[in-house]
Amino acid sequence: MGEPSNPSTRSALLVAHPGHELLLHHWLETEHPIVFVLADGSGGNGQDRCAASARVIHAAGAGIGPVFGFASDKRWYAAILAGERELFEGARRLIAAACRDAQVRRLVTDSVELYNPMHDLCNALAAGVVREIRHAGGEIELLDYALEHPELKTGPARLELSLPPDALERKLTAVGSYLQLNAEVERRNWPALAYGRERLYAREAGCAWPGEPAHEPFYEQFGRRRIEEGLYRELITYRTHVRPLAIALSGKFAS
Repeated sequence: MGEPSNPSTRSALLVAHPGHELLLHHWLETEHPIVFVLADGSGGNGQDRCAASARVIHAAGAGIGPVFGFASDKRWYAAILAGERELFEGARRLIAAACRDAQVRRLVTDSVELYNPMHDLCNALAAGVVREIRHAGGEIELLDYALEHPELKTGPARLELSLPPDALERKLTAVGSYLQLNAEVERRNWPALAYGRERLYAREAGCAWPGEPAHEPFYEQFGRRRIEEGLYRELITYRTHVRPLAIALSGKFAS
C-alpha cells in the first residue's frame, strides 16, 4: 500500500462523521494517520457507524485516536442549538493532547462548505487544535478537503494523490462495503473518476468567519423543510449558532 510520503511528518485526520475517511482512502494508506471522529453517524435512526469506519481505517493501515464517535449526532446538534462549548472543548483537548503525544505535524479536516453545521464546526475545532499546539511551540499545518462541493476549491492543492488502478480498486471496494452509506453514495452519484484523485488544501487556522455567509447554508434550507414536516423543532442557523461556536473554537475573535 506504500509508505508515508514524508516519514518525518506524522499526520492526523479529524472528521465530523464516520464515513468521511472513505474520500481520503488512499491518503490513509500512504500516510497512516491517526483518525479522530466527532459524531457516531447515528443521525436520526440511532445506527452507530463507528464500527464500519474502524474496519476501513484499520484495513488501510491507519490508527484510531481517543476521540472516535465522541457523542451521538443528536447530542452534538443539541449542543449546537444550546451554544454549548463544553462538548466541543472536551473533544478538542483530547485531540490536541493526542496530537502532541504523537508529534503530529499535519492535521487534515473537513472543509467549511455551509452544507452541514458539524462539518463546518469540525473545521473550526481543528483550527483550535492547531492554534493550541502552535501556541505551545509546536509545528503543525492545517489542511482540509472537499466533501460535498469540490468546485469551491479553486486554488492549488497542498497535496494531491492520483490513485493507481489497484489503489482505486481498494477504495471502491471499501466504499461498496460500507453498507450504511449506500444512500449517500447513490445521492452523490460520483463516477469512479471522482474517487481517483485526492486533494488536500492549506487552511489558515486563523481564518475569519464572516458576519454573513457567502450563500444561504444548505442546512438552513434543509432544516426549514424538516420543521415544516414536523420532524425538527428548532432551526440551526449560521449567524445564531454556528458562527459564534466556530469563532470560540478556532480561537479567532469576532471582528
